[in-house]
Amino acid sequence: MLMLGACTSEEVRRPPPKEHESNPPGSALPDARKMMSPEDRLASMAELRKATHIDFTLGKGDVLSVSVYNEPDLSVNGVPIRPDGKFSFPLVGDVLAENRSVDEVKAELTERLLKYLKDPQVSVIVQQFASLEYTLIGEVVHPGVYPLVTNVTITGAMAKAGGLTKGQFHASSVELADLTHAFISRDGSPLPVDFVALFRDGDLRYDIPLHPGDYIYIPSGLSKEIYVLGEVQRPDLFAFREDMQLSKALTIANGFTVDADMTQVHIARGSLADPELYVINMEDVFKGRVTDIELEPGDIIYVPASGLTEWSRILNRIMPSVQAIQTGIILQQTASGSSK
Repeated sequence: MLMLGACTSEEVRRPPPKEHESNPPGSALPDARKMMSPEDRLASMAELRKATHIDFTLGKGDVLSVSVYNEPDLSVNGVPIRPDGKFSFPLVGDVLAENRSVDEVKAELTERLLKYLKDPQVSVIVQQFASLEYTLIGEVVHPGVYPLVTNVTITGAMAKAGGLTKGQFHASSVELADLTHAFISRDGSPLPVDFVALFRDGDLRYDIPLHPGDYIYIPSGLSKEIYVLGEVQRPDLFAFREDMQLSKALTIANGFTVDADMTQVHIARGSLADPELYVINMEDVFKGRVTDIELEPGDIIYVPASGLTEWSRILNRIMPSVQAIQTGIILQQTASGSSK
């Protein structure tokens, strides 16, 4: 506890105490807050399911389907964009596609076909984005980075990765995935997808189309870990131990930095898509005004810098750290496996 105690020195200037939601004496946790109501979560899902159009430019290796209405000889599937950034099409020859949008390619094809057809109705569909990718790692049969296929959804991506991993327990096959703590992030922010509802209950309201750069993580149900992130000396993923308390986890992370706000230590519990959110005043804990907090496997502890209190901003800080730690672990495991 020496490092934690050192951070309370009077030499460290701190803002005046803020209103916080620490627990009263004798209680286990303050009341949890939620980022959104169940109704708001489903409304958000409805909007995400509609967002099938992706603004992007084509690249080498992308595969197109090009057709002209009522012209069967001018309908071609599986047209790849070559290394020179072009593809070939009957009558018109080579067409530049790299760094152009689908609409731009469609417009050029239409204009060039006017020499041969009256009012050609051209359709250009991307069958596979070799230049755009998503990541699916964790407890799936084939984790990795995948090229984005048009309108692929979470369940489609899971099927392509071979599904959830399974193990043997008392001669029975059991899933190894922890769907409660599984998440998908987009542009560094978690999306409110309920993986339990999607894969256990078959609730397709959570089966949204993927976008370039989406990151899906399916943790193991066998491992017991916690994250300690933010303004601590050693932010990382740590093994969870029975009866582990918040102060112990902060000590394992080598205590606070000088910029830490000890009055606003945050805990995210449960799914990152819809976490239970707690705010703990560690100064009160250290002074014995309130009891220490019992942690649970999967808890994410985030210590903000002074002045950073909005949960939406804090979650946006958490996601890149979590992804970087997980990706590093996967790469290390892959390297270890290939060297055997």
